[in-house]
Amino acid sequence: MSFASAKPLVITTGWATGCYLAAVGLQLGAFRHIEISFRALVVCLAGALYTNIFEHAWHRYAMHGRRPDPRHARHHRIFYGKGFQTSDSEALREVVIAWYIFPLLLTVHYAAFAALFGAGLAPAFFLGVFLHFVTYEVTHWYTHVADNGFDRFLTRIPGVRGLRAMQIRHHRLHHAEPMVNFNFNPPYAGDRLARVLRR
Repeated sequence: MSFASAKPLVITTGWATGCYLAAVGLQLGAFRHIEISFRALVVCLAGALYTNIFEHAWHRYAMHGRRPDPRHARHHRIFYGKGFQTSDSEALREVVIAWYIFPLLLTVHYAAFAALFGAGLAPAFFLGVFLHFVTYEVTHWYTHVADNGFDRFLTRIPGVRGLRAMQIRHHRLHHAEPMVNFNFNPPYAGDRLARVLRR
């Protein structure tokens, strides 16, 4: 797969990276303090878990709700059955979210977190958010790319091979039954809480 084919993925993850770094840079300029501690590590993990639950809610209610998102409906029409994976660069444009979604959500959530819990731990929390988001975008992208080097590399890593296979099966089931398995990344926290996790 060429760089041109992966351009949507590069743009989306690039904007997310730039916005996270800008938020941390602005905080350093304003407060000159970022907490680095065991507590910050726990808060980072909480950020990733929060994003896993948020991902479920966003996917379930905003994309599959009473008024389904037309772009997401197109994603499901394209990547269905034998067409679950493709090398078609036009089709792959329908895999990643729009580039502005992460910056918009980061701005709103970062401000709310800083107001509620203080600015010192915000970079740690949103590091977890950012890492979950980038992991989601990259692994979701390659789930729909036929015969890709990313998955060939991951299958060589013991432990990761099984986890990745589970992730692909989980998502394939969502495409077959759109009202189950809304999460993409383990631990599928939102799916578990809402009892829509299907094996």
